[in-house]
Amino acid sequence: YVEKSAVEQQQSRLVLDTYQNLLNKVYSLFDEGQIGRIVKDLKWARRVFICGRGSSGLAAEEMATRFRWIGIEVTALRDNENMRMQTIGLSLSGTKSEVLYMLHRGFRQGARTLLITEKNRQTYEEFCNEVLLVPSLQHLNYGNLISPQFPLLLMIDILYAAYVNDDRTRIERIQREIQRTLRGNNEER
Repeated sequence: YVEKSAVEQQQSRLVLDTYQNLLNKVYSLFDEGQIGRIVKDLKWARRVFICGRGSSGLAAEEMATRFRWIGIEVTALRDNENMRMQTIGLSLSGTKSEVLYMLHRGFRQGARTLLITEKNRQTYEEFCNEVLLVPSLQHLNYGNLISPQFPLLLMIDILYAAYVNDDRTRIERIQREIQRTLRGNNEER
């Protein structure tokens, strides 16, 4: 055990306090009914597209990976050319034109649309079935203290847990099948 200097403790404390502040804000934004509606939409979707740019794009990749592992056909798109007809958009600022375009287009073509963002703008009602709010702090998008992905990943974890708990038996069966495939063992255990 090595004792930290006062400066190191202060820096560590600042990071941890920032995370705690965001976690506390999640409690005030969290809506169990909305999470349930989103889980229902995900269960009925034949295919889900998730897009984002910058840090939100990295969070989109994480979300796609997590949901693929439980059997949802999901694709994450992070570049401008492929953002068409998607269902879920991630943008802390809520202003990325590629993400908003994707949601507009998907909505017009009958897709259920979800925007995960820190902003709640009335204009989103025109093309989003759901707007899931995440907490943020001033200048969080700069990433100078903690990752701007954190609030998005936190909400993705909440959605993921709700989805898994909604149909635990089926999800556990899918996870067992994936593990058997990864081990190269196709025998039923």
